[in-house]
Amino acid sequence: MKKNRSELLCWVLAALPLALALCCLPTLPERIPLHWDLAGEIDGWGTRSSAFLIPAMTLGLNALFVLLPRIDPKRRNYPRFGGAYRAFRLMFNLFMLGMAAITLYSAYRPGALSVNKLIPAGVGALFCVMGNYMPKFKPNYFMGLRTPWTLASERVWHSTHRLAGALWFWGGLGFMGASFLLPPKPLFAALVALVALLAGVPCLYSYLAYRAGEEDGGGQK
Repeated sequence: MKKNRSELLCWVLAALPLALALCCLPTLPERIPLHWDLAGEIDGWGTRSSAFLIPAMTLGLNALFVLLPRIDPKRRNYPRFGGAYRAFRLMFNLFMLGMAAITLYSAYRPGALSVNKLIPAGVGALFCVMGNYMPKFKPNYFMGLRTPWTLASERVWHSTHRLAGALWFWGGLGFMGASFLLPPKPLFAALVALVALLAGVPCLYSYLAYRAGEEDGGGQK
């Protein structure tokens, strides 16, 4: 029952960007902002139909999220982290709802929002949520850090995701704060460095952990 309620909530949130776009459609301006530069200035526009891009992406990706556990060769592991998987979907849908709201509001009042701060803060929040739930992910081919060494050893998978979870949580929290403190260009550089750190350190760790297991002769189960 709890699983069904969570699944229903995921789809309700996924449908909200579409509902928002439909509600605004009669009064939408002819141009919809599609892109902002580093300073938060709109530098790309689309037609009114562009208001449905984010809703379409949100619904499409949620359909994909439902499909993945059915086609993953490690599908039997998904029930073991179903709660974390749905929590990620909920946060993702909230992020997309925020993106839809920012886009539509900016169509009515261009330049009224500090988009160059709001979107990075949302990205940082996503990192935090991923970091919080990442240690609960079980081996699979679609979610988490899927290196040759984590997929070859459940022991390496778990230790890598414990490390990555801490890095992603604190890195995301720091980036949320930086999004309101740093100027645009340093903030972008910080994002690039953060992504490299969050991906690179766990990947290197997974290799070293796998090699250590081989040298200890403890197997890689």
